[in-house]
Amino acid sequence: MKLSKETLAVIKNYATINNNLLFKQGNKLSTIAVGSTILSTATVSETFDKEFAIYDVNEFLAALSLFEDPDIIFDEKYLTINQGSGSIKYFAAAMEAIVAPKNEVKFPEAEVNFTLDGSVYNMILKTASLLKSPDVSIVGNGSTVSLVVAPKKNQTGNAYTTTLGTTTLNFKVNLLVDNLKLLSGDYDVSISSKKISRFKSKTSDLVYYVAVEADSTFEV
Repeated sequence: MKLSKETLAVIKNYATINNNLLFKQGNKLSTIAVGSTILSTATVSETFDKEFAIYDVNEFLAALSLFEDPDIIFDEKYLTINQGSGSIKYFAAAMEAIVAPKNEVKFPEAEVNFTLDGSVYNMILKTASLLKSPDVSIVGNGSTVSLVVAPKKNQTGNAYTTTLGTTTLNFKVNLLVDNLKLLSGDYDVSISSKKISRFKSKTSDLVYYVAVEADSTFEV
């Protein structure tokens, strides 16, 4: 089996969420942050015929990078990364040693919906770093939906603001920038007053569920 560039991009992204990864039988990958603040699922082009747990994803990716065009052969207790006459035997982790999603997310009805362009997502990351803001807020004032990058605890601090769409509702949804570990791209975003948000890629079957901060407010 060869891993496509798209699948490798998902795995690299997942390593930023959790350095454990469980390959399950089938064509889906998933991961969850240790604190359960982020959960993601993705459908990939490959089909895995065995369950295989990896404890250190970055180490696994580094092993793959030693070869230009590696093949991967899964066994019960190890996988083999090979190309030509060279190979690496890479052993599976014990299931009890890793953190992996156990259940599918049942996303509740969403009161807030908008599109997040990849350019805006990239601006969130850039401005959060520049303004030293750990927070990003989605704000509805009864007419427009705005995105604000600014520290919540500093009401007079510098802020980046952009308009995302329209709404008839009033709300302020607070998210941690550290929880927005998405692959760069365009997303359909849904937010529920039950304190959970969903980011669905507009170009692939990639979904992130991100926890909403407890101090968020919904007047719906």
